[in-house]
Amino acid sequence: MTVPADRAIVDSSPPAGAPSPRADAVELPATKTSSQENFPVGSWLLPKRLRPHVAAFYRFARAADDIGDDPDLPTAEKLARLDALKAGLTAPGPEATAGIRASIAATGVGLVDCRDLLVAFRRDSENRSCRTWDDLIDYCRYSANPVGRYLLRLHGQSESTFPAGDALCTVLQILNHLQDCGDDWRKLRRIYVPTDWIEAAGGIDRFFAPDEASARIRRPVIDRCLDIVDAMLDTACTLPGQLTSRPLAAEVSVMLWLARRLAARLRQGDPILTRVALSKADFARALRPGLSVMAFGAKPLDDAALVRMAVFRAKSSFAAGMRILPAEGRRAIYAVYGFCRQVDDIADSAAAVEEKTVALQAWRQRLDRIFAGRGEDPLDRELIWAIRRFGLPRAEFESMLDGMTIDAAAEVRIADRAGLAHYARCVAGTVGVMAVKIFGCPDQASEAFAVAQGEALQLTNILRDVDEDATLGRLYLPESWLREAGIPTERPIPEIVADPRIAAVCARLAAEIQPLYAALPGLMPAGTEKRMKAALIMQHSYRRIFEKLQARGYTDRSVRPRLSKRERIGILLSALLR
Repeated sequence: MTVPADRAIVDSSPPAGAPSPRADAVELPATKTSSQENFPVGSWLLPKRLRPHVAAFYRFARAADDIGDDPDLPTAEKLARLDALKAGLTAPGPEATAGIRASIAATGVGLVDCRDLLVAFRRDSENRSCRTWDDLIDYCRYSANPVGRYLLRLHGQSESTFPAGDALCTVLQILNHLQDCGDDWRKLRRIYVPTDWIEAAGGIDRFFAPDEASARIRRPVIDRCLDIVDAMLDTACTLPGQLTSRPLAAEVSVMLWLARRLAARLRQGDPILTRVALSKADFARALRPGLSVMAFGAKPLDDAALVRMAVFRAKSSFAAGMRILPAEGRRAIYAVYGFCRQVDDIADSAAAVEEKTVALQAWRQRLDRIFAGRGEDPLDRELIWAIRRFGLPRAEFESMLDGMTIDAAAEVRIADRAGLAHYARCVAGTVGVMAVKIFGCPDQASEAFAVAQGEALQLTNILRDVDEDATLGRLYLPESWLREAGIPTERPIPEIVADPRIAAVCARLAAEIQPLYAALPGLMPAGTEKRMKAALIMQHSYRRIFEKLQARGYTDRSVRPRLSKRERIGILLSALLR
């Protein structure tokens, strides 16, 4: 089924012969109360004197939302009722407006926010869907952000808090959209997940089909939304530290915890197959950060803290090595990792190749600003600091983008061993060169060591992930080797990897990796061992994975070697005690 992505999907008029609701009635029976919301609405954490105003605002928003979502009201009647609510904000009108009208008169806050909300509910009444991500963000601008701005104004907060507040409200709205996407489609034929993404993934019918095959199609789309949500939460988490109202900061801290929790649940669950929701235990646990803020206040977060949080959230295998660095080294390596993580996420996303190419090109333009000393977000500013402090060369950042451009292609194939070395230099050698500068070893010998180690680690990754990469349309084993092994290279990549002769090609790559690890101790410049401890941790970790791959063999690759917790601790201690 193909639908106009930026217009109504179906006519929202009631079936022929169905009785129309009374024309003089504006409000509908409430479909949801504040206690049924995902996130707290005017909870007891807020000052008692403000709760009646929050309740009046909530009642108005709930009444308007119920009108927009009613499946039985004709579009024209929905719009008329919303117009009546708008008029009732400044003159006697529907019952739902009495409380907020009195609240506005008493506080001087809420009129503009209520009017903005009605913009979103009018769109709902016309049954518009979101064609692009920008459409979704614009919808949230009216459906969610006014709620946050109302609360900030009501608590006397500066408009400088609006960007972080908007980020939080947009996140909460998108999480609700993902959570309810199945019901929104089934009951209202309304889609808030970008329909461009859905069409690219296989189409609307397949996306919403309640079966496991369709689940594999929609998973990358949902995860793509959640990746952006995670980034927006990094902005939102600065809000508690910006607020002068400790009760509001506590409330926001609870919302942030719940948002992270719901996002994690949506990564694990499928909202089409089952209801993905927060539990009572989740709400109980969320009180802890709120009570902590009530007791001790919220700590302001600087750029370095935000970048560090993003690194920890990614659960990188490099984390142990990064943590043992001195403070300035940690700060710089976190910034470099943040850059690598962002561009890698672009290359690995479910976006179309054209979108990925545009996003990677945007990063090149972003580097222009960064190397000119103009930062627009925390990662930009941390990169500027790291580049200046440790002399990180732009060529390495550009080379990483070259590698990600390879990965962003619809299909990745490597022509020969020289091409494989070039790819490894782009995606791993770059990190190594920047890392040794941060470690305090900027000499050419240390850079040569870093490039060699980067190749060894990257080739180990490739050897370990042959089958997983094939499912993504990537094959890094050189095509020249495949032909020499008698494997036709014109076949689809999954068929190539399924060929029994691929085991011999994997073994050939392993034979290339073995001398790389053997040479690394002699390549490390004398006297740099203490400064290179982080590099040694990565080297020993990957060498152990390589040894496990060799012991497993390459015919049956069903077992993916991993390091146990005991092995990781042993490697860490070995490096620290050198």
